[in-house]
Amino acid sequence: MKNFLKFKTGENSPDLRKFGEEYYLREAKLWRPFRIGGIASIGLALPFSMGSIFNAYWLYGEGFNAGMWDSCYQPLNFTVRMCPEKRPHWQNAVIGLMIFAASIGFLAAILAVLGVCTSPLPKKIYYFHSAGEIFLVCAMAATIALVIYPAGIEMDKSIASHYYGSGYGLGWGSAFFFLCAALCMSLDDLVRESAKAKCCRLCFKRDRSDTESQQV
Repeated sequence: MKNFLKFKTGENSPDLRKFGEEYYLREAKLWRPFRIGGIASIGLALPFSMGSIFNAYWLYGEGFNAGMWDSCYQPLNFTVRMCPEKRPHWQNAVIGLMIFAASIGFLAAILAVLGVCTSPLPKKIYYFHSAGEIFLVCAMAATIALVIYPAGIEMDKSIASHYYGSGYGLGWGSAFFFLCAALCMSLDDLVRESAKAKCCRLCFKRDRSDTESQQV
């Protein structure tokens, strides 16, 4: 227990051991369920992300379908699919962002698992918070890609009537669970930082004063 007792404690703390044990117990009892929830979220986010990347139904319509990688679409008033020699730049951006989100999401998942398996509290917190920050980047990258994709499709007025399919939906699912994982891994830090905000302190003091007045 000597390692975690020094974590986030001042050298001049009058009761170093009590503060360290309290912090450890808070991590074990209060935040552990959220960490497990984060692991479960990333367990869903990664399959959703991989399924989205390799899904052939990001876009579909009468007689055609296209995945994220496909640059062949059914033009208006044509029965033959048109396949440009090069993908448009926006499509390359979508592919890059989705692969980036899945790749660093996998690395962050390893950090999260290490946080569960390691014993010293400072290392656990470091792994969890690092994973949470990376998961947030994953969620942002996937969201940007999923906004760019329909924008690029709708700007091409030559594409026939179309709908967005399961691949596109899986992409949004991965972005959602990446965000859930980020919140679960960093919730303790968010609560601590929000407690420092002036408005939050005022609300807390008001609630506490109301409670004390009711008890009197």
